[in-house]
Amino acid sequence: MSTPVTAMPPAPAGFDPAAERARTPGCATGHHFNAAGAALLASDTVEAVIAQLRAESLHGGYEAAKLAADDLAAVYTHTAALLGTDADEIALVESATAGWQRIVAALRLRPGDRVLAARSSYVSSALHLLAAERDTGVRVEVLPIGPDGATDLEALERALRTGPAALVTAAHAPTSSGLVEPAAGIGALATAHGVPFLLDATQSLGQLPVDMTALGCDLLIGTGRKFLRGPRGTGLLAVRRPLLERLAPQAPDVRGARWTAERSWELAPDARRFELWEAAHALRLGLGSALADLHALGPATVFGRLSALAARLRERLGAVPGVRLTDPPAAGGAIVTFVVEGLDAGEVQRRLALRRVYLIAVPADHGRWDMDPRGLAKVVRASVHVYTDDGDLDALVEAVAEIAADAHGTDRGAPAGGHGAAAAAARPPARLTRTRPTRTSATARRDAVVVGLGVHGGAALRQLAERGLDVLGIERFALGHDRGSSHGATRMIRRAYPHPDWDGLVDTAYRAWAELEQAAGIRLVDVTGGLYAAPGERPDPLRGPGCRTVDRVAAARIFPGLLLPEGFTAVHDPAAGIIDAHAALRAQLALAEEAGATIADRTRVTGWQPDGDGVVVRTADGEVRARRLVLCAGPWTPSLVPSLTGCLTVTRIVNAYFAADPAGPLGPRGLGSFSVDLPEGLLYGFPAADGRGLKAGLDSGPAWDPEGARPAATDTELALLTRAVQRVLPGAGPVRESLTCLYTMTPDRRFLVGEVPGVPQALLASACSGHGFKFGPAIGAALADMVCGLPRPDLDFLSPARLVPGGAR
Repeated sequence: MSTPVTAMPPAPAGFDPAAERARTPGCATGHHFNAAGAALLASDTVEAVIAQLRAESLHGGYEAAKLAADDLAAVYTHTAALLGTDADEIALVESATAGWQRIVAALRLRPGDRVLAARSSYVSSALHLLAAERDTGVRVEVLPIGPDGATDLEALERALRTGPAALVTAAHAPTSSGLVEPAAGIGALATAHGVPFLLDATQSLGQLPVDMTALGCDLLIGTGRKFLRGPRGTGLLAVRRPLLERLAPQAPDVRGARWTAERSWELAPDARRFELWEAAHALRLGLGSALADLHALGPATVFGRLSALAARLRERLGAVPGVRLTDPPAAGGAIVTFVVEGLDAGEVQRRLALRRVYLIAVPADHGRWDMDPRGLAKVVRASVHVYTDDGDLDALVEAVAEIAADAHGTDRGAPAGGHGAAAAAARPPARLTRTRPTRTSATARRDAVVVGLGVHGGAALRQLAERGLDVLGIERFALGHDRGSSHGATRMIRRAYPHPDWDGLVDTAYRAWAELEQAAGIRLVDVTGGLYAAPGERPDPLRGPGCRTVDRVAAARIFPGLLLPEGFTAVHDPAAGIIDAHAALRAQLALAEEAGATIADRTRVTGWQPDGDGVVVRTADGEVRARRLVLCAGPWTPSLVPSLTGCLTVTRIVNAYFAADPAGPLGPRGLGSFSVDLPEGLLYGFPAADGRGLKAGLDSGPAWDPEGARPAATDTELALLTRAVQRVLPGAGPVRESLTCLYTMTPDRRFLVGEVPGVPQALLASACSGHGFKFGPAIGAALADMVCGLPRPDLDFLSPARLVPGGAR
């Protein structure tokens, strides 16, 4: 299912989205749409905070503040330039709410004073006003809205004419929608009637023009953590003259007042009278760095970019069946809100997070005046920023489309407009250019070491490198070797699994392969559809999103080349396909090296041990110290994690290519990926499509020592496999070639992904039990998340702790 879309608006002249992503480390951890909550910090901002903390540790807090005096003063200058005010009209505070409370207290509202408040008001502001109404007799009048969902200016004017008012207040952009209030119109009316106008610019600073003079705004509050991209714990309060001279803080502080005699004091002549002496200078300098970035990019450029991105996102989400936009007609700027019909917004947020798409669900108790009249209990809020790119938009829209389709049992197709295929087609393939092994070195402690560079280790190495970590990948053999579990030409990908525990990871895997294809510029997955058959009485039948059960007659219509025995049924998975395994391994390692990873192949790890909060890895070339260790050693896992030896079984597996006509029923026209549970074992395979013939294998074999010799497939092994093939693939000819590999099995055939039991600084991804390749890029990303301290509760069902006595499941 697809819907027409318009092209992505071009980036403004001189604006480089890729550069903004490169200086935003968080872009590597997922698709982030919560700038309206707390935007991702730029690396310069983080460094500014850390540098000041380091200075305080070296020189002391007071001395470090003196050294940073010019930079601290620049924070006021940058803020004033953004707001169109003088620097001495700016106070730096701990949060927007702190600024709100101080300035409203300074107004000294009295019983009977009227406060005209817009329905866009934020929860904390509304609660403060309602408490003042209850406790001091202030009259709070909530203004009606017009047909466009914004404050009705005519109603505001009538309210101002009714009698004197002490304050008019509105949120420029609310927390609960993409509404942009007519702030200039509100300000003009308030000014005409001589009433102070307090604008809550918490959600607009950094994404909309906010010129206090142009808006007729006397008082303004804002935060640093949202669209300004500053650290949490920063906020600002602006008070324009002449109102500034008439307002005094309710509780003067040494920062804003001078104690002149035993019972007298003088307030600072500027807005600093509203500040406190105790402040986090490091956070303020981080805010200053973020403001400097905004000015360097050009506020108008940023505002235009964000508005265009959000408009594009709003259009695409609005085209998804089962999705309802909740933004009013007066929406604009960088915020988009919606609901998926029939699903709680919090559940939508949870499911998106499993797909590494991060946003927020806003409940009605964060905006009762706005949401209750519209009948909204909760909405999903997505917000964009300068680091948002096409891939982020694609990921969000496609994930929402899948979630909506699952909720309503409809086609899972996402609206058209993704850029992955076009981008991949236009980009040359990634190439692995290193030809000599890079030796390990103990000269410095690395962020991470990855041991084993098969599909999971290569994926983890790439993800860690792309997130800016100093990471070393160690491979015992030559890259692309045939000693383990990741070699060979092809692997299967499917949605059909016996338990819903797998569904989230399966969805993530499909998206991860698409992302890898785009990044590498090559096609890696060929969707063929799949049939997975077993006797009808099988106790654990496969199932999965988009899959359906068919009888043997229907199965023959789907795959004419596959003849199922009597009494068999099959699960048809139209999204199943074939992965180009060889190209995938090369692509991951090439991308890892491009991102700065170091690779040492032909290097054997002889042991490792915890080292304080890190690890020491021993190799034939010496020791390597790292903050985290990631073990992806496949069949060699038992030797590296002895505590798991009794839980893992290494098994020899035989695959073979059988003669078959690629234009016949055993080619792609008559067959896709398949498995059939037979007396000989679980037979699986792929159609004859690459000139080598029909590929098939049995998912069982004898226990094997990975250190032992690896002889070619025996006549006995090939005879057993041939007998199974002849049962259900009668058109197959003789064996043309064969290969062997090793499976590392757990008793429950579920992987091991997570912390090594008892050693939190070491992570493990192994024992994939013959079905793990399809999850390679997704598991690599999960391992990188864990290394970076991001929890992955969606993978708890694969925790190694479940195999250890007393371990959690």
